[in-house]
Amino acid sequence: MARDEKEGEMFKKKKQALVIYHTKTGHTASAADAVARGLESSKVKTTVKRVSEVDPAELSDYSMIAVGSPTRGAKPARVVKKFLRGLDKKALKGKKATTFSSYAGFRGKATLRRMKKLLKRRKAKVLRGVAFKAGAPLSLWKGPEASEKDVVRLEELGRKLARKG
Repeated sequence: MARDEKEGEMFKKKKQALVIYHTKTGHTASAADAVARGLESSKVKTTVKRVSEVDPAELSDYSMIAVGSPTRGAKPARVVKKFLRGLDKKALKGKKATTFSSYAGFRGKATLRRMKKLLKRRKAKVLRGVAFKAGAPLSLWKGPEASEKDVVRLEELGRKLARKG
């Protein structure tokens, strides 16, 4: 394989993003789709998966990762924490990452901080995330959707990750 072809393949690999999320009511899934739209509008090949569907070994295929979780008592969902804690300490070295969190009551930003800390411990370079209000407090009732303004913020988060990645 010629050097130019190898460099071309490396460039393609660098332009791939994985958006992973956990959701119960669908709000975080909708947010994941919005982040993915932002990435794709910046010409980044994007894959969206539930955290339960992600094999940690496949993270090496991506240069950018966005992680989304609902807020549960000012913390990310257990399945998200378990996934991130289970990664090798250098699993995200050299990767750009960001976070997003839905919250119904309050403390969405605390969830972002906790996920950011977990990502940084795995050596990712983490960009500021987005917390958005959606749903009903302490309920599995779907409740109100994210506002149009928040959807725009989530799409911009994807574009920002694409620019930095």
